[in-house]
Amino acid sequence: MRIRTGSPGATRPGTPAPEQRSRRTLAARGSPGPWARPARLGLRLRRKAARRGERPRSALPEPGRWCRMPARSVLLAAASVLSACQQSYFALHVGKARLKYKVTPPAVSGSPEFERMFRAQQNCVEFYPIFLVTLWMAGWYFNQVFATCLGLVYIYARHQYFWGYSEAAKKRITGFRLSLGCLALLTVLGALGIANSFLDEYLDLNVIKKLRHF
Repeated sequence: MRIRTGSPGATRPGTPAPEQRSRRTLAARGSPGPWARPARLGLRLRRKAARRGERPRSALPEPGRWCRMPARSVLLAAASVLSACQQSYFALHVGKARLKYKVTPPAVSGSPEFERMFRAQQNCVEFYPIFLVTLWMAGWYFNQVFATCLGLVYIYARHQYFWGYSEAAKKRITGFRLSLGCLALLTVLGALGIANSFLDEYLDLNVIKKLRHF
């Protein structure tokens, strides 16, 4: 009678681990495990590139790929920095108005001149996250140059809105409408770019390239 020693889960020297045995079993049965997903992804990318007549892409990030990313978004980054400077410029003038009209925090009411300037700055802050999201969405998925041009027009419209509102409430309308138009265009372009990227990635249908042939 043999007496077994050691822990119940111990294996003999030279015996493959349970996960290795499961891999071999699945391979023998012809069933790929989760470790085969990168290979299937690479095969799918190579087949997709072959149908298009392009150079196949790797399933893994290429060396230095993330280093080249700023070159694709330098205009968007410049527009974002410029808009951030504009927001700081507006906040600085509101601070000066507080000292001029003696409106101490947390009060936000007092002189009508201060109230108009404060409200103009707050409106710019409220729309600022929407502007950044739509700017980068349109720049990444549609066209960087066109999105940056719209971003510059938006910054100019916000400048007109801020100083127009500071002078009189009626003078804010032109800048406000122009800024809303820029946001609407950026949103539409970003949505079209995302939809085209989705169709190209999962249905192998690039609508923009097809439109260029006409």
